[in-house]
Amino acid sequence: MGVGMDAVFVAARLNQNLFVPNFLEPYLTVRYLPHIEFRIAEQCNLNCKFCTEYCALVKEQTFYRLDKFTQDFTRLRKFIDDFAAIRILGGEPLLNPQVGEFVKVCRNLYPVSPLHVVTNAILLPKMSDEFFDTIRECNAVVWISFYPPMESKMPAIRRLLEEKRVLYNIGDKINTFWRRQTLKRNNDPVKMFNLCGFSNCHNPCDGKIAACFLPFVTKYFNAYYEKDLPEDGALDLYEPGLTTEKLKAHLLTPFERCNYCTENVSCKWGTVSHPSPITDWIND
Repeated sequence: MGVGMDAVFVAARLNQNLFVPNFLEPYLTVRYLPHIEFRIAEQCNLNCKFCTEYCALVKEQTFYRLDKFTQDFTRLRKFIDDFAAIRILGGEPLLNPQVGEFVKVCRNLYPVSPLHVVTNAILLPKMSDEFFDTIRECNAVVWISFYPPMESKMPAIRRLLEEKRVLYNIGDKINTFWRRQTLKRNNDPVKMFNLCGFSNCHNPCDGKIAACFLPFVTKYFNAYYEKDLPEDGALDLYEPGLTTEKLKAHLLTPFERCNYCTENVSCKWGTVSHPSPITDWIND
């Protein structure tokens, strides 16, 4: 579901107690979101350049704790009754040894919402029968992001998934990534928020929620390159007085980090070699 610039402009001013036009009010009050995604592993086993989530810059394997995830998603359930898509991803989610338990939690809380586990498929042949049983029993979908190193292996992956009788989707081969960051403040967060393909990729993480993943992953870029890009934009899910309307208004509101996003620059897909030059990530 896209968001027009007028809607973003209005939402950015909700905290200023300005008039909210009738066309926006139904979206803010209905207990529904088009998309939610959880990063249950911060690292990835592909280490792509230009990765928008900086997975190749994460120095230590980091997982979303299952108990914290369960607590946070249960809290979100107080405000949102349904999603058009729930996506469990990373990094690479299959690196998390409890990935099946995350699937069960999502399905228990949202029995009918479409549920995807997004993977690069490298680890699928090593997954247990229990994992595939969980995927099948929870009516989840194995959603494969198809990268060049997997081209020769994809027929075998397809046979495996059919043998396990699970639902799956294999995307088109990804030959291109998009570099979309700058270190030069652009001073037009509304424009960048409106142009951004990730502003609807709503991310809960460690008791907070944000329009996209950048409030939670920018720290990896900052640590690797000793920079200080803003890490703002997250809302506390446990904030007293939180309502569906306040939560959804926040997800429509540009934030300081948006000033350091740019229009997309197409780059040939490749992997990082460490130390990674900063040009692997920025357009300056």
